[in-house]
Amino acid sequence: MSTTAAAVARALANAGIERVFGLPGGEVLVLIDELRRAGVDFVLMRHEANAGIAAAVYGKLRGQPGVVLATLGPGAANLMLPLASAHLDQEPLLAISAQLPDEFPPSHTHQLLPLHDAYRPICRLAGKITSENAGDLVPQALAACMERPHGAAYLTLSAREAVKPFTSGDNPILSADLSAEAQGAKVDARTHAADLRRLLQKAERPLVLIGLGLNTANASRLRQWLNDWNLPVAVTPKVKGIVDETAANFVGVISGMAADGLMVDALKSSDLLIGFGLDPVEVDKLWHAELPIHWVLEAPNVGGIVPAGVELVDHAEILEVLTSYPPPRRWAEPFAETQKKRRDLLTASPGAAPRRGGSSTFAHSASADRLDPPSTMWPGEIITSLADAVPSSTIVTTDVGSHKYLFGQFWPSRHPGTFWMSNGLSGMAYGLSAAIGAKLACPDVPVLCAVGDGGFSMNAQELETAERVGAPFVTVVLEDGSYSLIKLAQEGRKLEPYRMDFRPIDTVKMAEACGVAALRTANPDELATAVRSAVESGRSLVVAVPVNYEDYRLLF
Repeated sequence: MSTTAAAVARALANAGIERVFGLPGGEVLVLIDELRRAGVDFVLMRHEANAGIAAAVYGKLRGQPGVVLATLGPGAANLMLPLASAHLDQEPLLAISAQLPDEFPPSHTHQLLPLHDAYRPICRLAGKITSENAGDLVPQALAACMERPHGAAYLTLSAREAVKPFTSGDNPILSADLSAEAQGAKVDARTHAADLRRLLQKAERPLVLIGLGLNTANASRLRQWLNDWNLPVAVTPKVKGIVDETAANFVGVISGMAADGLMVDALKSSDLLIGFGLDPVEVDKLWHAELPIHWVLEAPNVGGIVPAGVELVDHAEILEVLTSYPPPRRWAEPFAETQKKRRDLLTASPGAAPRRGGSSTFAHSASADRLDPPSTMWPGEIITSLADAVPSSTIVTTDVGSHKYLFGQFWPSRHPGTFWMSNGLSGMAYGLSAAIGAKLACPDVPVLCAVGDGGFSMNAQELETAERVGAPFVTVVLEDGSYSLIKLAQEGRKLEPYRMDFRPIDTVKMAEACGVAALRTANPDELATAVRSAVESGRSLVVAVPVNYEDYRLLF
């Protein structure tokens, strides 16, 4: 006789779920075993938050929900970070955890948390799996994750319920409809396209702003429209690569990355901002509410928000119409000055020769209790060296910190789905976990993970996970011995420097302890050569690169 746990496993397998990420616990052992029987791989990781992030990236790259599994109590509590990230960053994620059985006496509160109450506000669906509903509830939860905008769902299953006979056995287990169709009624695409064309006909400095509300399935149509009309375009970080960022009409990355002041000035100077799938969840300033924007949305933004007076329109349909029209006019590079200033920032090295060039070894100043390398690398050289070393198809993941601002603005993304960061939530420890999910989803594509030394110390142990599950990738750790982004903010507010620096942890030794080769260098050529070799041989590598946090001032 089939059990509830077996029904859950079959429902996941029937929906095309091939991997579940997570950590075990006594209360989920039966479900893990049923996953094995159903042919669903269980990816054992070292923290539930890391598992959830990896699952969400893995799922979105495969066009389906990622699935993370945890035990009750602390395991379930650790799911807050990935569920919140999935909610704000539009990444489809189904989380399943154990919970105490309903029949336990009310006095038994060991590891008891109000999990549904905690997660319901950030989840599309929060429910309890039972022997009666398992065949229906799991497919419903998977489908809910794929509603636009993508999001999270959360289910619990008690250990006692898991082994009960599946009482709906006479009914087929539903397969989830994982299509990502936009929700809600749409206006006529031809009318909307004609209105937009009339606005562009009058505009001297139009700027198309692409956000994560654009389905990557529409990337080719979008590129054709922008290129045929030679429209200036900017993107938010979560959709980097939706357009070719080396193209002449690419203006830059908006929403709080490096050169943000320059980009906001460009927005303010435009006489027509077109928010094509733009979602303010990525924007850390208020320009999205203060500047007039012509919104072109096919689904609500995060939180179910649709700007006042805006009607939804199917992006595929409106792009089909727009590409059938001739350009309403020509624009003679209206943002050429902005584009030049942005390019120049990347090479605006302070010229401090003693801090640049040559290899360096790990050094520690006992008096300062911080990293004190004999040389550092200009952040712009890190970008250019790495971009020359890896194919344009490489998937890049970043953590959160100063390096996120650097890579978010200047990494030259050229293909959809090749750049990943936490930006709606902006949670640290995202980059390395995301790299594992990306590599498992796209095993034939190189993956490059860029993290700071603060974030790296939060989950470097997952390097062992990557090696164990066969997901090799290159990790570049930018070492400045501080939480530099916050330190710069502290200085900007004229506050006394306080508790932002930390003692160095040897990145190379940490990597080697996890079975991954590593080196430290401040030489751009050595960095590029090492990374290129690792990518070509398909092996993992960690490269520690000392940087001076003060250099970020010239970029921010």
